[in-house]
Amino acid sequence: MKYLLILSALLASTIMTFGHDKVPGAPQKQPIALENAKVYTITQGTIEGATIVFDRGKIIAVGKNVDIPSNAEVIDCAGKSIYPGFIAAESTLGLIEIEAVRSTRDNIESGQYNPNAKASTAYNPDSEVIPTIRHNGVLIAHIVPEGGSISGKSAIMQLDGWTKEDISLQQNYALIVNIPYLGVNSAPWISKSADEQIKEAENNLRELKAYIAKAKMYSIAARNGLAENAQDIRMEAMRPIFEKQMPVMFSATNKEQILAALEIIAEHKLNGIISGASEAHLCLEELQLSRVPIILPRTHSLPRNDDAGFDEPFTLPSILESAGINWAFTESSFWQQRNLPFNAGTSIAYGLSEEAALRGLTINPASILGISSRVGSLDIGKDATLFVSSGNALDALTNHVEHAYIQGKKVDLENRHTDLAKKYRMRYQQMK
Repeated sequence: MKYLLILSALLASTIMTFGHDKVPGAPQKQPIALENAKVYTITQGTIEGATIVFDRGKIIAVGKNVDIPSNAEVIDCAGKSIYPGFIAAESTLGLIEIEAVRSTRDNIESGQYNPNAKASTAYNPDSEVIPTIRHNGVLIAHIVPEGGSISGKSAIMQLDGWTKEDISLQQNYALIVNIPYLGVNSAPWISKSADEQIKEAENNLRELKAYIAKAKMYSIAARNGLAENAQDIRMEAMRPIFEKQMPVMFSATNKEQILAALEIIAEHKLNGIISGASEAHLCLEELQLSRVPIILPRTHSLPRNDDAGFDEPFTLPSILESAGINWAFTESSFWQQRNLPFNAGTSIAYGLSEEAALRGLTINPASILGISSRVGSLDIGKDATLFVSSGNALDALTNHVEHAYIQGKKVDLENRHTDLAKKYRMRYQQMK
């Protein structure tokens, strides 16, 4: 019994280390007016010396000459900029805490086909990582499970709040499907020949297509009613994609994978999204015809192929923008989402306009994720999910978020990084 108590205490202390101690913002009690700022509305242009007013979590006024309620809290933002909350279009944030510790990784289920798995179930709103992400203005994230051929269902979460139910904008948003790698790996540790790799890849893709076709037949049969003993929890989980109630997000990196995803989308008339498409520039015509949106891979990356230009990842956003394809930025790792705005900044240096870069962080992902009626721009009637920066939010050297709000709730911007910075600065003060 004594040993059980000790073990329980150790487990409890371990779990407690995986939760931050920042208190979520309280519901807005009075109107708030942020005045004299440079306001990036996204949809209505940029307004210098403007004021934005929000009440009960909703924006009620934006512009130069607006009426400020007499009971409003007024904050002077002269010389500062106001942006809509940035959106991480794809992330495992809240599903992983420490990559090297298996017990803190809940992003992958065992098995190849898990359409019934839900990211919202595993999401940890108290993750220590979350405050470090919102410190740079990322206030909403699309949480995506990983692994297998069909990983499960994603969720769209606001990055502050008490419970998963309180903070979710969409608890079950998209079905996540992974197109198998269709290339040949020539690394010295790969024992299979090129022919064997190609044969295996084709077989894996054939099995995935067969599983999707089986789910479609099940969905058709289910409309006419199924016997209780004929119901299948996995097949049931896939019915919404064939009934236009849920999109499918295909993870597809190279050209062959992208084309395979487009083929499946067209064959089954799915509402499709493609993520991780680093070779999207090689199939622009097909993407234009299909009108399938793209969630880009990390911009701060090396080229995938030896014969590619060094700037290929940097120029991809500009190429997709010029081609009229709807796209959004993302980052590769859950903790690196804090650098999401600076991926956009790098793209500006390689041909993308600042306006397009901001759209790639705001209204573009909002429209792809089906939440543009609530977030993604600073328009009257939308959620007051926004932040104030004393610098340029896309520039790592000058960005400094001073205020942030999610649905009008004040967000605590302190985090593990700022706490440690204060601690070690004290060391040098004590040495003086």
